[in-house]
Amino acid sequence: MSDQSANTSPEAVIVAKDVHKWYASNKFHVLRGVSLTVNKGEVVVVMGPSGSGKSTFIRTFNALEDYQKGTITIDGIELSHDLKNIDAIRREVGMVFQQFNLFPHLSVLQNVTLAPIWVRRKKKAEAEAIAMQLLEKVGILEQAKKFPGQLSGGQQQRVAIARALAMQPKIMLFDEPTSALDPEMVREVLDTMRSLAKEGMTMVCVTHEVGFAREVADRVVLMADGLLVEEATPKEFFNNPQHERSKQFLSQIL
Repeated sequence: MSDQSANTSPEAVIVAKDVHKWYASNKFHVLRGVSLTVNKGEVVVVMGPSGSGKSTFIRTFNALEDYQKGTITIDGIELSHDLKNIDAIRREVGMVFQQFNLFPHLSVLQNVTLAPIWVRRKKKAEAEAIAMQLLEKVGILEQAKKFPGQLSGGQQQRVAIARALAMQPKIMLFDEPTSALDPEMVREVLDTMRSLAKEGMTMVCVTHEVGFAREVADRVVLMADGLLVEEATPKEFFNNPQHERSKQFLSQIL
């Protein structure tokens, strides 16, 4: 969790204000005025039932989803339709998805070095050195020469995390990173995420992993029906939820 001094004002790196999004020719209002501020070094866990809009919301942070009303500012850059702004934001925001989205024809090392070489313009040797450090960091250095199909789901997800970190992002977004994994593989991915949090990485995580949220999150946010229903510390949220919708959700997962 973040360790911000009492004498230091928190630095907001994600500021979403009154964000609205409609699907299907404006018939489905998936985000209905959602506002959220995330400070540097914070870990914010977003929870909620299926269809609540939580994944859509965090995907607006790097323009994987567009929105029709409101403002989103990432690390001082306001997200707009300007491609330069979008590219600048995507260079600073790493994302890990439910599915691993690795290139099956590339080795683990090649998957991790691809973006730094082509986007960051790093030399191959430098990119590979960084990649090997990151693969060691996530505990799969020995898998560097293998291909994704030779790895377990948990290993593939850790490659995906290393790939995102290789771009040296300031912010990491996780969209239900353990939902496609067998139960025994979940812990190794969560352990990697815990390590990132301890190092001070700013993280927004959509997950149903209650233990992770209790231990690592600075704040837990509940979304339901396209709204941000409740926002609290993990202790407050899990032990004394204030909103009836939060109580209903927690009764189903605890």
